[in-house]
Amino acid sequence: MRELSVFCDESGDFGAYDHRSPFYIVGLVFHDQSIDIQREIPHLEQSISNIGFSRDLTVHTAPLIRREAEFGNVCMEKRRKLFDALFVFYRHCDITFRTFVVEKKKFGSGDDLATRLAKVMGEFLRDNLSYFQSYDRVVVYYDKGQKEITRTLKIIFSANMSNVEFRVVHPDKYRLFQVADLVCTLELLQLKYDNKMLSSSEGDFFINLKRLKKTYLRNFKIKRFS
Repeated sequence: MRELSVFCDESGDFGAYDHRSPFYIVGLVFHDQSIDIQREIPHLEQSISNIGFSRDLTVHTAPLIRREAEFGNVCMEKRRKLFDALFVFYRHCDITFRTFVVEKKKFGSGDDLATRLAKVMGEFLRDNLSYFQSYDRVVVYYDKGQKEITRTLKIIFSANMSNVEFRVVHPDKYRLFQVADLVCTLELLQLKYDNKMLSSSEGDFFINLKRLKKTYLRNFKIKRFS
């Protein structure tokens, strides 16, 4: 049986437009289950251990950059190394991704934002329907972080294919869900880079803009679903 896993994460919220957070991003990571990535996972977990953390640490990239939550007391060097460990894992895994960006100033918030997301994501599914239908089963993983996304995923996937299942995922259980988080963060960084909106903390984390573009953003795009 051919099975495709789809891991979903988001960046942003459905609240009113705020110039400090003008974009809403949904990231989908696609993994053909016939392609084994089990060799890559131990490498990632050994890297995490070598940095000084438990092997099963859940890597959340936005708090890493901003030194928030569980990474509030972690030094810059270790936070960079954790980010790089997940980024290397992303590059070595045979996966693809697709992001969907909504400009909240243009398309609104709340129901208007959900409608826009359903439109662009639905168009993507329909344009690539033969690809998704080539699988016996498509399993969509999401952590139910935002009810609007849960509803949108179920609507657009169910409306376009009959071979789909939905599963609730906990970020600490699936490394590819953490990759979906990374994808959203990198897409946001690309948007901020293009619009000259990067914060000082983001600039410091990546040392300089040239390094951000050359090392991360350029290599990030290679796996985009075409």
